[in-house]
Amino acid sequence: MNPAYRTVRFQCAIRPEEIIHPCFTIVTACNPGDQVCSETVNQQADRGLVADLDYHGWWRFRVVGGSPDFQHQEPGWAVATGSATEAIALGRRWGQVAFFWVDLDSLSLVSCRDGDAEALGSWRARTCFHQPLGPWRVVSE
Repeated sequence: MNPAYRTVRFQCAIRPEEIIHPCFTIVTACNPGDQVCSETVNQQADRGLVADLDYHGWWRFRVVGGSPDFQHQEPGWAVATGSATEAIALGRRWGQVAFFWVDLDSLSLVSCRDGDAEALGSWRARTCFHQPLGPWRVVSE
């Protein structure tokens, strides 16, 4: 698994008190299999992911995950899937290597391959809340 996943930081437009589910996954449809895709391909994948989330009726909010300096960032979604098992299936459907799982304030990195989880500490400590996210795009420099 890409070691950069362990240094992830997040931005979201909502406030912590607006989060109504204590457990959720953070997943993206961008750059499946760790392969860099064009902006057009990533936007199409994101729209497909949104349709998948809508089909399941899962509560969600937009999250941008990135490197600590945000030179690399990918838009994704915080999604109340109901279980880590459903989150693994979701990540696999969208070709992801891993996803993040939040349980209360505990952040874990979970492999889509085998479900192995690695604790990463506090989710809130890695997240900037109430941020204007601006136009949708994947940035990698």
